Formats: sequence, C-alpha cells, structure tokens
Amino acid sequence: MKPIRKNEEISWGHFDQCHGGQGILNCKSLLDGCDSQQFQFMHFDDVKAGVSIGVHEHTSTEEIYYLMSGAGILTYDGVEYEMKPGDVSLCNIGHSHGFLATEDSVLIVVG
Repeated sequence: MKPIRKNEEISWGHFDQCHGGQGILNCKSLLDGCDSQQFQFMHFDDVKAGVSIGVHEHTSTEEIYYLMSGAGILTYDGVEYEMKPGDVSLCNIGHSHGFLATEDSVLIVVG
C-alpha cells in the first residue's frame, strides 16, 4: 500500500438507516484497502441535520467518535450528551452509543 491515500481516490458510500438510525449517512471509508493490524476502520461521515447513527452495543471492539464540525446528541448507555466541534467520545466494549446530528456535521469514526 502507498503511504498516503489521496482524498480524490476515496469514494463516498451512502448508508440508509445506519445501525437502525434515521436518514442516509454519507461516508468515506478512509482505511479500505489498508493493511492495519490495529484499526478495523476509519470513517469520514457527512451527517446532515436530522440524520442519525442508531444506538448500538459494542461487544468485541471499541469505537471513537470525534466531531469535527456541526453539533449533535451522543447517546451513551441510554444517557444523552450534547456534542460540539472538538468533542470526542470513546465507546468501550460492553457499552452502547449512537449519534444524532442536530446541525449538518462532520464526524470522524475510528474502530
């Protein structure tokens, strides 16, 4: 693999009702084709206001949400938290989380 993937080489995917959420999530899978021993995926998610990643439990992997822009509501183990740009959340094994964009948002997801 090359040491860099250029943005123009990475195509958009569109996921309807991601993890049972609402609307269509626009996503770039940044690590597809990479041979990482530590990470399963890294997504650049374009989440329009009103679109959500449904609440889901992590049984064998951890996952990070990092909000680059916009605003939203993180649901973590049934409790809602406001997220603003620069906020980060780690979902550990045995816990659940989801995200609802209250404004057009860019969310980085790493697992």
